[in-house]
Amino acid sequence: MKLVTLEEHWESQQVNEAAKPYLPSWTPQHHNPEDHSIADFAAMSGNTQSAITAAGEDRLKFMDDNGIAMQIMGYGDNTPQNLEPSVAIPLARQANDELTDAIAQHPDRLGGWAVLPVGDPEAAASELMRAVQEKGLQGAMIHGVYNGKFFDDPFYEPIFAMAEQLNVPLYFHPALIPGNISGHYFEGEWSELAAYTFAGAGWGWHEDLGVQMVRLIMDGVFDRHPNLHIITGHWGEMVPNFIERLDQTVGLAVKLDRSILETYRDNFFITPSGMLYQSQMALTKTIMGADHLMYSIDYPYNQRVGAAAAHFLDEADLTDDERQKIGYQNAVDLLQLDGKLKGEKGND
Repeated sequence: MKLVTLEEHWESQQVNEAAKPYLPSWTPQHHNPEDHSIADFAAMSGNTQSAITAAGEDRLKFMDDNGIAMQIMGYGDNTPQNLEPSVAIPLARQANDELTDAIAQHPDRLGGWAVLPVGDPEAAASELMRAVQEKGLQGAMIHGVYNGKFFDDPFYEPIFAMAEQLNVPLYFHPALIPGNISGHYFEGEWSELAAYTFAGAGWGWHEDLGVQMVRLIMDGVFDRHPNLHIITGHWGEMVPNFIERLDQTVGLAVKLDRSILETYRDNFFITPSGMLYQSQMALTKTIMGADHLMYSIDYPYNQRVGAAAAHFLDEADLTDDERQKIGYQNAVDLLQLDGKLKGEKGND
């Protein structure tokens, strides 16, 4: 069975160099120089900068080895999204232009999520329109928050309105959380690297993004934009685990057109991001149904999944129809990939 994966990453060397002076750094409160440092993480996890800035032979080999027909690439952790708008606007445009050029080399294997300069929502909406209508990208990937503002803030309304108007999804990706939060919850008598991963990809930034998704529902974003679609990875960033409890408690205290669960099922799509546990698949499918699940590996950050990437859905307790929906058909339908993905109508 062919696969379409939706949380796969790419970066521009030129954009990274231009953004470097403006990117924030993470500084631990407790640092033992004899312990593993943040700089060790890439080597320990098997990531290289060359992997994320390339969209050619090595990427295609990984895809071929793992049965992946198409990757939808979004900017990695060095995204210029949250930089001050005077810097972010031209760098987002440059990143989207370079991403489009990379996709053009293999248009039947690669697609892309736009970078948006969210600090200027009107400019972000305009860039989303350009990226979709002129560049052929599939939507946008949004990382974290800008300047302490969660995305339920009315400040961001133009971005949601444009995504709904264009009928394209927004893929929300975790990002580094504020230092005061990471210091309170995730610092301890362990190494700099342990604190960094605990606050980030191990736990903290997933919880942070899950809270943000619940805030979007609570604020009525999907009452105002009923046809807006959001994608989150990592099995929904913890939200499905507590969706029943949310309705039993928070649901009594907010006034929405639909329950929290109904809104979540209608407006959200979920991917695994290479977290390939059958129990998580079973839980998320129970909450969402097969029509709102899709697939992702988190390349190149999660290359260690190996052969499991290709066989996970085959081994899951799914009907053949559910397997095809989750593996590729839901992505083809939501991202309007008809004709772009070679043989997507069932020539597996």
